[in-house]
Amino acid sequence: MAIKLIATDLNGTLLHGDQSYNQALLKTTLRHLAAKGITLVLSSGNQYAHLQQLFAPVMADNLAVVAENGASIYLKGQQVFDGSLTPEQVQHFVTVDWQRDYLRESYLILVGQQGSYTQTGAPQALIDAAEKFYDNLQQVDDLSTVTDRIKKISVSTTPDQAHQLVTQMNVDFAGELRAHDSGYGVADVVAGNVGKLQAVQWLAHHFDVNADEIMAFGDGANDVPLLQFAGEGWAMCNAKPEIQAAATHTTVVDNDHDGVLKTITERLL
Repeated sequence: MAIKLIATDLNGTLLHGDQSYNQALLKTTLRHLAAKGITLVLSSGNQYAHLQQLFAPVMADNLAVVAENGASIYLKGQQVFDGSLTPEQVQHFVTVDWQRDYLRESYLILVGQQGSYTQTGAPQALIDAAEKFYDNLQQVDDLSTVTDRIKKISVSTTPDQAHQLVTQMNVDFAGELRAHDSGYGVADVVAGNVGKLQAVQWLAHHFDVNADEIMAFGDGANDVPLLQFAGEGWAMCNAKPEIQAAATHTTVVDNDHDGVLKTITERLL
């Protein structure tokens, strides 16, 4: 069947290693996709404010944005889905769950509607890295006092420990919350009904699109459910072998050389 919806991860997929992208090619691609009635979905764990700023030069009516690992969905600049954590869930996490043995030494970033928040005294290396992905990052003495509407909780770890941390949290949270390995040593905790796959499924229902009419691109473990759901699941050639094995296709070109956009052009345009 014809492709009607395309979803792409950002870091390691659409974006180059320096967080840039080919603006001219993306604009051209969006214009041609619009002529065919195809929506392109930017799917990311990043904060919406960060994505809004990053993609401001190319925003178009057929460009949808999934932010915070599915906690927010935006169409034409308007939020159409809000999967924020409840205040009770946030309070319980920062006062009870954070005290679990395997979480006690980690640092947290609360990602909210208005800003991002981490505890005072967090390592400068963490602050420097976080400021590349989270807008309006603030240090607070007590995370339980944050009153912003929280979309997700990012838990700092190391890349080799992330999978184990995510597995343990998902056992402990029993579906009420869900942890996702976002890569780069960060585990994201969101509401139990939130995720990249769930967000694309929501959009598919909104646009009356079937799974076999969806093309998806990704490079990480948190992209695998979507790559397997989509009729055409494309792993990046720069992804690890196990990610490529989970997809139905692998790109010829990597993220630093516009592999997503070139694949779309060759396959559809």
